[in-house]
Amino acid sequence: MKKCIIITSYIEGDLSNLICDEQPGFIICADGGYDHARKAGIVPDFLMGDFDSLTGRIQSGIEIVTFPSEKDDTDTGLCLQAALDLGYRDILIIGGIGGRFDHAFANIQLMSGIADKVDRIAIKDRKNYCTILRDGQLRLPKKEGQHVSLFSLSENCEGVTISGAKYPLNDYTLTRTFPLGVSNEYEEDHVRICVKNGTLLVVLSED
Repeated sequence: MKKCIIITSYIEGDLSNLICDEQPGFIICADGGYDHARKAGIVPDFLMGDFDSLTGRIQSGIEIVTFPSEKDDTDTGLCLQAALDLGYRDILIIGGIGGRFDHAFANIQLMSGIADKVDRIAIKDRKNYCTILRDGQLRLPKKEGQHVSLFSLSENCEGVTISGAKYPLNDYTLTRTFPLGVSNEYEEDHVRICVKNGTLLVVLSED
């Protein structure tokens, strides 16, 4: 199944560049994310939110789901739930990091909360790509100027192994309170990451 892409209101970078290599099967705009989509010539399948950040006119033919401004979930969280309800198990959020830290942190929490329900959940902007790895492994191709960081979102991440990196680890326990895994570098063409037990945030950041 193709991926579902969620376009958020705050994006650092050009949406056209961020989406050009993706192959979405379904596109959801969260509120003001529609302004970015319209400028990029992208017509979403769904437009969802309380519409406190949308500035432009909405094209006819787009399904609109409106929520009250006072609610327990965020617009992005509601979009994620819609993607799950539609059966998507590969979900990419574009934007939603940078800008307001509270919103960025909320998005990381949301990703962690659905990690066991999807095959992949990720978020990206111009300089950053973040994904959640739970009890699994990941292989990352080298990209010049890119750093690899690992953070434990669970109390502990046990059996963490990193190979192909400048600072390798072997069957190590990362904790939630010490950022040992920050800012690693590629030593080989690929970095391989494994966690046996726990929820790991993998962050790829460019200079």
